[in-house]
Amino acid sequence: MSQTRGALLRLTLGLVVGSVALAVVGPRTADAAVTREEVERAIREGVRFLIKEQKENGSWQDYPGDARTGVSSLVTLALLTAGEKPDSPAIRKSVAYLRGFSPDQLNSTYSVALQTMVFAQVDPKTDVNRILANVDWLERAQIRPTDVVSWPGSWSYSIGSRRTNPGDNSNSQYALLGLHAASEVGVSVKPEVWNLARGYWEGAQRADGGWGYHHRDQLSTASMTAAGISSLVITGLKRYQGSEYIEGETIHNCGKGGVNINLKRGIDWMANHFHVGQNFGLGQQWRLYYLYGLERAGRLGGLRFFGEHDWYREGAEKLVHEQDRLSGFWRGVLNEDNSLVATSFSLLFLAKGRAPVLVNKLVHGPQNDWNHDVDDVRNLVNLVSQDWKNLLTWQVVNPAEATVEDMLQAPIVFFNGHEEPVFTAVGERRLREYVEQGGFIIADACCNSPKFHEGFLKLMKRVFPEEEYKLKPLSDDHPVWRAKHLLSPTAYPLWGIEHGCRTVVIYSPKDLSCFWNQIERSDRPRQDTATAVLKAAKVGQNIIDYATGRELPADKLTVREVHDFKADAPKRGSLRIAKLLHAGDWNIAPLAIPNLMEVLRKPPLSFDVSISHKELAPTDPNLIYYPLVYVHGRAAASFSKEDLDALRKHVDPGGGTIFADAACGSPAFDASFRRLAAELFPSNPLVPIPKDDELLSTRVYFDLKDAQYTKAAGGAKDYPQLEGVKINGHWSIIYSKYDIGCALERHSALDCKGYNYDSALRIAANIVIYSTLP
Repeated sequence: MSQTRGALLRLTLGLVVGSVALAVVGPRTADAAVTREEVERAIREGVRFLIKEQKENGSWQDYPGDARTGVSSLVTLALLTAGEKPDSPAIRKSVAYLRGFSPDQLNSTYSVALQTMVFAQVDPKTDVNRILANVDWLERAQIRPTDVVSWPGSWSYSIGSRRTNPGDNSNSQYALLGLHAASEVGVSVKPEVWNLARGYWEGAQRADGGWGYHHRDQLSTASMTAAGISSLVITGLKRYQGSEYIEGETIHNCGKGGVNINLKRGIDWMANHFHVGQNFGLGQQWRLYYLYGLERAGRLGGLRFFGEHDWYREGAEKLVHEQDRLSGFWRGVLNEDNSLVATSFSLLFLAKGRAPVLVNKLVHGPQNDWNHDVDDVRNLVNLVSQDWKNLLTWQVVNPAEATVEDMLQAPIVFFNGHEEPVFTAVGERRLREYVEQGGFIIADACCNSPKFHEGFLKLMKRVFPEEEYKLKPLSDDHPVWRAKHLLSPTAYPLWGIEHGCRTVVIYSPKDLSCFWNQIERSDRPRQDTATAVLKAAKVGQNIIDYATGRELPADKLTVREVHDFKADAPKRGSLRIAKLLHAGDWNIAPLAIPNLMEVLRKPPLSFDVSISHKELAPTDPNLIYYPLVYVHGRAAASFSKEDLDALRKHVDPGGGTIFADAACGSPAFDASFRRLAAELFPSNPLVPIPKDDELLSTRVYFDLKDAQYTKAAGGAKDYPQLEGVKINGHWSIIYSKYDIGCALERHSALDCKGYNYDSALRIAANIVIYSTLP
């Protein structure tokens, strides 16, 4: 979020239902100064230090005794999380070393759990038997009700010590992390293990809402409270709560989730005791261990804020400034004076906590109606993460209190409910602004609610009052039906709103979220129920793939730009662009030029431009005041003889320039524009603009040799394929058969053949600048 924006954020806690505690974005008082570039540098330097410290046999300096391989596994996990590839020399050597130890040889809860996390992240198919053996060991190491020691459901240091020593919350959280990693790659864990563990964590919580090192310890600490939050979430995902269940496609007790007050109390405790500079209750002891736990609690809980604190920004700022700039390591106190351990925890926080946010779950009224299915978005995002092979997260946002920049941290917002959705006037305006800046809305009627359905139709009419932006059923040939899975248009009754080049809203009047809520169930449902859940999951994946074009969102610290499209009165001499009216869909990208001109007006370009374009017919006498004319569309464009005469005069001898592109690579527009160019200048046809032309180089402004094509256009990085007509040594017509205009509206659907947003900006900027050259 930009520091120059006005309203900042605070956290208000929402209802905690089932296995999720939720935080809502609102105004706050300060913004951490850390930048994305600083974090990237810190991660690179930390990785460099760890690799430098690796031994010849692939290990790192481990602790002696039962804890052997623990440090090596922790470092390997940190390197993988920080971006080291599984086939890199350092990872290959370390994994080969770790494969030499069975769980019985390790006989350590920490070591077995960390080893499992490494195997699950590197190559779970190859290591499936090792993961199975580790899961079996962790299951056997869990303290049982029949054991002599108390606190069943927890873990101690080893299998042998479970009968002589009580479990502790640190070993217990790492055991769950290992089991969770195994279950994420398809290795099943006994349901009773999750049940016992959840019962333990609920019983171990102190009266103040926090957790200590042992069961109901005398002191709550931040590190153990973070462990309690994430452990409740993990065990909740694997042990379905509430009275809702599905038979076939029928949802019984729909929306009746089980309230988990323990999770809310834990998050309240963390909000009231939050500090990245110390592990509350222990001061500097295990502070970096605590930050890694904090990252996990925030990410798994869908929380961007604890209290008034943006936990990732504040933690990242602290770590970036504490790193040894010369060698790249971190070092804490006492047990964390081991720079390998300290650096690993720091990297895990920085690299994992910055994971891109895919979906914002929106708060709306009536009170708490927005959260009947508490794991719906979480489960869907997890599914997409596994498919895209990249960690993605989600968070809860209140559009009445969050800025547009905050909402743009995710490319998608989702909401549903049973009653009519109620947003404030500010919230409704934010929804419109979010879409105009490139955002996408997904919604469904929870439990097929007719009240929500009718209310949603009214809401969309208020947010998009224009007649051309009507909510209507998606066509049978809409690309959403084939975005990932090939689905029949009868699979779900999806509706949509078209806004410019793209569909910006997809809505299902039939429940999707209740089925998404069941994706992570650990027990095996009936086959017909599994089929219904799978179908809803496929629909959800298709919608997300369509909305994003399978492009990863930027990470958390990337500044989101918000453009001001307010019409301006152009100053004398400022550059103005005319948008050409024609017999076709001439305005399919209404915000393309405002987006472009807003960027041109800001530093470093700082051009004197008019933000708004002027919509003119070719024969309009005012066209003379607009040296650059933009033409765009998806359908075929047609022009009269009078139009052709006026355009020909505008270009030669008038000296004007025509800039055109085919929306999403439309064959219909492409054919019609080629016909237009041939009719304008029969003896001077369109020709490819050479790669060494000044238009594509820094001689104009941007070097365009690495323009990024969309996946639909091949996904390559190369020079843009521009064509032109040169008159008197100047490209007077510049044309792209690949889309530029829709990309300027941040359209990224899988069916759009063109360039991504950044490349489209650079290409269009060069064309605009070139058109002003003498």
